[in-house]
Amino acid sequence: MASSVLKPIILIADDEELLCDLYADLLQPEYTVVVSHNGQEALEKALSLPGLQGLLTDVRMPGINGLQLALQVLAQRPEVRAIIMSGTDITPHVYQMFSPDRVAFLVKPFELDVLQQTVRRLFGQP
Repeated sequence: MASSVLKPIILIADDEELLCDLYADLLQPEYTVVVSHNGQEALEKALSLPGLQGLLTDVRMPGINGLQLALQVLAQRPEVRAIIMSGTDITPHVYQMFSPDRVAFLVKPFELDVLQQTVRRLFGQP
């Protein structure tokens, strides 16, 4: 039965609550979404959440930034993939730090359909 199948779990980490809500609303029909508004809280959730498949994180956040968050999560959770977002184009820097098969980078602002396509490509399509 399709309704008994668990949806993939994605953690959204962004200190801008409106953006978290927007991303969650976009993704929740197909994914289970968990939200965090700072890097430390996101790290704790990411390391303890069973079944986590994806991390969607902004670079600039209070405390642990999104790059530090992704480095720690991907090092400890090999099954997790990450989408890193920033208003500054740091694409070369991101791909020096991370393997492109585990990470994608989006420059804000981006179209929501680009986010949806990237999520499906990296985290799997339910």
